[in-house]
Order: sequence, then C-alpha cells, then structure tokens
Amino acid sequence: MSKNLYIVRHAKAEQSFSKKDFDRILLDKGIERAQRVSHQLALQMQADSTTLCISSSAIRASETAEIFIKAIKYPQIALIKEDQLYEATYLDILKLINQVPPHIHTLFIFGHNPGLSDFIEYVSNESVPLSTSQVVHLILDEGFDFNTLTSNTATLLNTIV
Repeated sequence: MSKNLYIVRHAKAEQSFSKKDFDRILLDKGIERAQRVSHQLALQMQADSTTLCISSSAIRASETAEIFIKAIKYPQIALIKEDQLYEATYLDILKLINQVPPHIHTLFIFGHNPGLSDFIEYVSNESVPLSTSQVVHLILDEGFDFNTLTSNTATLLNTIV
C-alpha cells in the first residue's frame, strides 16, 4: 500500500507590525479559501486510524490545520503542533517526517513557505511555488516509508488550489 503525504501551506493571514509573526491570525478570506479547499479534499479522502496530522505551532498554521482536519474528520485532539515546523527548512521538515512510525499511511504537514515548497522539490523533483491554502498530494515511491523518504523518492500526484 502506497504512503500518502499531503503538504498544506497555511491560509492567508493578517499582515501585522504590532504582533509577532508567529501570532498572526487568518483573514476571513483565508478561512473561506481553506474551507473551500478542505471540502474539495474531503471528497477525495477521509482520515482513518492510519492518518497523522502535524502542524506548525504558529497560529495561522494551526488555525488552517483545524479547518482541514474538521473537513476530513480527523480528531482535533490528535493534531500534533510542532514548534520545529515554524521557519523550518526542507531538511527540518524531512527530519520530522523521517520520525513518523511505519503504521501511518497518510501524513499531513501544515506549515510555511519557503520550506514547504523546497521540501516538495527535494522529495519529488517538481517545482511547486505553494500559494496559501494549497494542498500538494505526494505518493511515496514503491518500497519507501516515511522514515526512509529522501531526495527524489516521492511522486507528485495532484494539487488542490
């Protein structure tokens, strides 16, 4: 059975000079777009016991994750918020994914650019400049698991914008 990896960039967030970047919240239009994209995704898949969702702990990313997990029926209590996904490089993201246990078949990563776009290019050799709320669905190549994922070992299946 193939392993599915969904990479999701956070939804459109406020621009603010009065608060830390980490604390920026989603704009109404960002919430609306995330809801639309997540509903499209929910028509293609639903979470099950082999699904894991990990989000950057930054507010805009975790708010985006909460919209998506509601749509795919993933329990909110199971969402993992990970500090190391904030301002992560593609290698930081890879290191985190390489720790995912083998019984997981579907993994969601909610985070930020440029790290996410760089990560997609690294593992799939496809250039995808992620827009806000965009989902990229990757499938790990035959014989690869999340703990063995590395350069050019995933195939880009599709994107939802």
